[in-house]
Amino acid sequence: PLEEITPHILRLWKMHLSDKEMLEELQKHMDTTQYGLGMTKFHEIRKTLGLQRTCQQGHMVETIWDAMINLCAMYPNAGSQEMVNLLFHEHNMSVAHSVVMSYFATYEPDLVVQRKARWLQRRRFWSAGVNDLWAIDQHDKWLRFGLGLHTGIEPFSGQIMWIRVWHSNRNPQLILSYYLDVVEELQHIPLVTQSDPGTENFGIANAQTMLQQWHDPTLHGTLQHRWMREKKNIKPEITWSQLQRRFTPGFKNILDDGVTSGWYDADNTFQKSCFRLLSPITSLTTNDYRMIFCWVFIPWLQQELNAYRDHINNTAK
Repeated sequence: PLEEITPHILRLWKMHLSDKEMLEELQKHMDTTQYGLGMTKFHEIRKTLGLQRTCQQGHMVETIWDAMINLCAMYPNAGSQEMVNLLFHEHNMSVAHSVVMSYFATYEPDLVVQRKARWLQRRRFWSAGVNDLWAIDQHDKWLRFGLGLHTGIEPFSGQIMWIRVWHSNRNPQLILSYYLDVVEELQHIPLVTQSDPGTENFGIANAQTMLQQWHDPTLHGTLQHRWMREKKNIKPEITWSQLQRRFTPGFKNILDDGVTSGWYDADNTFQKSCFRLLSPITSLTTNDYRMIFCWVFIPWLQQELNAYRDHINNTAK
């Protein structure tokens, strides 16, 4: 039935699979003794759902201009291949790589020259397989805006398990909730978790150890968490580096505009921003101002981070 296979089609579509690969995967979720699905019928279903391939959409430089303006403002350092993925995931546009390259050559020639100066650092990371470990780490570069980020990575597949933002990334209970939310969603845990030494990670270390010992009593007396020295927790560091290059510049510019325009005092946790906007309406305390910023900006930023995670996880590594 179409209503049963539609969610699987949409999920597989986001993974950039070919029609043949999608059909093979779909048959794993069908009762093939009762139902059959061939390529011709699958093409009809896909078109009914509005899922068109690159040639069918037929985008040119002119038709992607508006979307590119929007994406370039949010992701100013994105390369051509990443922009193809962003157009697909955020605007549902299947665009040929050559079209995006033509756009950059026409409207952003200086950025093309800059992107060709590739500075790469190669490091080796060993992982036994999927869910051998989850590597977790916090990101403090946004603390000057009163924002703390935290992530968990599955290194073998390169999947971002979570990437979360709040006004703190030092609360062990908060960090533990990120881990438990993913465990509840996926219904499995890794063999080992890994992090930098720090009290904020004690909750995950204890929970991971307890869950492993619960499932395997022979592990009693062992720690199912690795403490890594500085700069040794490589995979999350790579994730933060990519976030800094791909995601951060556009959003940092939004926050910096508020500072340079005098809308708020970055050293005072955005209190001036809230004061100027709300003081004519009502009198609020300092804590009220801080909570209003958290209530307004953090959910929006978390939504954008979720979209970033989604397109990274559905991009071939």
